[in-house]
Amino acid sequence: MTSADRGSGQPTASATSETDEQRDLDAPAVEGDATGQDSAAELNPSQPIERVWATEPNNAEADRIAETEAQDDQAREQTLVIEDGVVSKRLRRPMDLVRLIVAVLACVALAAFAYFATTATSSIGEDVSAASQRLPGFLSSVLSLIALVGLFVLPVAATVDLLVRGRGRQLLDAFIGLVVAVVLVESTQAAIDLLNLDRWQIALAGSPNTGVSPLLSLFAGVVAFITVARLMARVPWNGISIIVVISLGVLPITAGTNTLVGVALSLLLGWACGLLTRYALGTPTTRPSGVRVAQTLERAGIPIVVLRATEITDIGRHYLATQVSGPPLDVIVLDRDLEGAGLIQQFWRTLRLRQDPGDRAFNMRRSLEQRALLAYAAANAGVIAPRLLAAREVSADSSLLAYEQLPGRVLADMRAEEISDDMLNSIWMAAARLRNAGIAHRQLNSHNILIRIDGSAELRRLNEGSVAASDVALRIDLAELLCSLGLLVGPERAVLSGQRTLGGSVIASALPVLQPVALSSDTKKAIRKNKDLLVAIRDLVIEAQPDASVEHIELERIKPRTLIMIVLATVAIFVLISNVSTFNFSQLADPDWIWVVPAFLASLVTYPAAAWSLSGFVPERLKLLPTTGAQVAGDFATLVAPPTLGAVAINLRYLQKVGIHPALATASIGVSQVGAFVVHILLLLGFGIATGNQSDLSGFVPSRVVLIIIIAAIILIAGLALLRPIRNMVWERIGPMMKEVIPRLVTVAQRPWKLFEGVGGILLLNLGYIICLTACVKAYSDDVNITAIAVVYLTGSVIGQAAPTPGGVGAVEGALILGLTTVGGLAAGPAVSAVLLYRLITFFLPTLPGYFAFNSLQRKGYL
Repeated sequence: MTSADRGSGQPTASATSETDEQRDLDAPAVEGDATGQDSAAELNPSQPIERVWATEPNNAEADRIAETEAQDDQAREQTLVIEDGVVSKRLRRPMDLVRLIVAVLACVALAAFAYFATTATSSIGEDVSAASQRLPGFLSSVLSLIALVGLFVLPVAATVDLLVRGRGRQLLDAFIGLVVAVVLVESTQAAIDLLNLDRWQIALAGSPNTGVSPLLSLFAGVVAFITVARLMARVPWNGISIIVVISLGVLPITAGTNTLVGVALSLLLGWACGLLTRYALGTPTTRPSGVRVAQTLERAGIPIVVLRATEITDIGRHYLATQVSGPPLDVIVLDRDLEGAGLIQQFWRTLRLRQDPGDRAFNMRRSLEQRALLAYAAANAGVIAPRLLAAREVSADSSLLAYEQLPGRVLADMRAEEISDDMLNSIWMAAARLRNAGIAHRQLNSHNILIRIDGSAELRRLNEGSVAASDVALRIDLAELLCSLGLLVGPERAVLSGQRTLGGSVIASALPVLQPVALSSDTKKAIRKNKDLLVAIRDLVIEAQPDASVEHIELERIKPRTLIMIVLATVAIFVLISNVSTFNFSQLADPDWIWVVPAFLASLVTYPAAAWSLSGFVPERLKLLPTTGAQVAGDFATLVAPPTLGAVAINLRYLQKVGIHPALATASIGVSQVGAFVVHILLLLGFGIATGNQSDLSGFVPSRVVLIIIIAAIILIAGLALLRPIRNMVWERIGPMMKEVIPRLVTVAQRPWKLFEGVGGILLLNLGYIICLTACVKAYSDDVNITAIAVVYLTGSVIGQAAPTPGGVGAVEGALILGLTTVGGLAAGPAVSAVLLYRLITFFLPTLPGYFAFNSLQRKGYL
């Protein structure tokens, strides 16, 4: 706003109009058009109003000016729009990320199909190539001409068009995308040549000749350029781009220089690079400015004095508006640029949960209708919620909803002593009205509850709720509210206030869904810090309703851990099958039995060794026999749990049962685990050096793939370590444990014999397993290198303990077989036999005595 406009006292309106092209050019907020004036006149024909539209930076000075203007009667014919610093001119479109994931998955699927079905892809390629040979000569010549001309003319023409339209930044982004695609494809081709990946060469190029390029770098570059320049979104560029891309793809197939798979993969790589560039660098926004939002409110009969942008949300913008007369407004602007936000998370929840996870709309129009429907349904049900005053279209790319904003305090910002019983009753009454109307809130936590000045509760952010909700969804709302109130005022007051308002039976209906997976993300994070809350709420509800039937509702269809287990099991099966293909099963039934006995004896030694590795780090005296029995029982626990998790759970329970305080028991196990890790690393380094000294490394050439993986892993770890959020996250996880472990370690270190017992037990435990594996290898092969086998065991045990599968099944076998065949130099047949015998002795057979030990320790009160 100019000083002349403010000082003249005569309001004027600009006659300029903000066109779609101006919006697409990311022009700054411009002055409004005559439409706002006409609409204002229509609202009050007897007294037409001319309004000045102006913009100011979003800072403290703008706030002072806005406050002054709101109090100035003469300024009520002016509207001040403040959005600089909040509303950016470029953004990352969620749909670009979704398309990028689809493109990457398509690339992986196509590459996997080409690799594992080389014969099928070659046959398809030959059929397509043969069919293309039958094309008329004229058509082939036309396609060749279009491809050659389009390869150079299309980028040049698009460059001129973008420069004429003032899209210099977008042009730069398009060329970056082109370069990224060309470099990626060329790097992939170079890797195939350098690493001698003949199978990939044949699958993509149809020939083992490395002189034939399996991928088309320029083709991928053009596709990336088209993607970043968004040529497919404009006429006639979309038609021209399609013709050029088809011609560029068909030409190498007809010439027989590339297969259909190679061309398709080049196309997908180019599309993926274009989407990656577009998402990483952002795209110009097409959303209308805040001035247009203010004009739309004016046309809706809501003249405003100040419109200030407060935040950018995942679906659009959030403004705070000051009316000419009336309370402030909460204005939500839905932008088409942000369509698809939350789609990936919603897909995961739909895949993971059995029950309806909600019907969030990802289309701007559907989202507008859903929010308006919920607001009207809540008002009709008598629920105290923000009143919807207007739902209007701002432009083809944006819509707005204006809610009345009454003063009050967010419940999450209040202390327990500030929350009275009347307030709790009001909250439960609002939830009851919502429930009786069949409306599910789906985020009924303390952040979405406002306590008004009169003490009544207002439910906010109904936008992700649903009408005609299922019974499970309504129960989840109750569970969410119980947890949210329990975190603020304690479980007793939360449960009692709910029972007082809704009745004990209604509150008891929430018990089957009182599960972390059912709660919103905010409540779930808070629950992790107060793990006893769910148990306390459940106990209080059952105590008040002892006769209530609590059925079990399984909310999860698939758990993340189950998904990981499926992936690892698939990989393990692939590794086992690839090794078993050359395996002679008759060897497994015919070992050298003289070595099986030492393997059994070495396995038995590991149990007292494990007992000493625990008791050595516990200052209190532990009996050897029951401590050893706990280690045997741990083998039974690992049958249904990962190795580390099962053993730790058994040991923790055992220590608590023998009278050690839970905090000290946890600290002792932590010290034991840290000691085991340090000794394990030292043994791995020692045996690794010994293995190197015993081997002739003069002709050793490390695999390029292994080197690339190692270097990439080091760079990734180093890069992550430089990020403060990553360091903070790691410290948040290990910090509390270290604070408990260090004092316990100091206590143990003051008793040398205890330290000797613990470290000696760890050494004996590892040596027992190494000797067991060595004996199993010796039972099937005379070619034994004990230091190499030690390295294989120590490495495989790390992988096995990190695997989330019960007992590390699949991961341990695959790692040991791979290690014995590479580091140990064994043939696949003896390696598979030795590993299966080793796992039979150390894992499968001990589960039976582990079961009896588990039951015996339970009867004697040790577990």
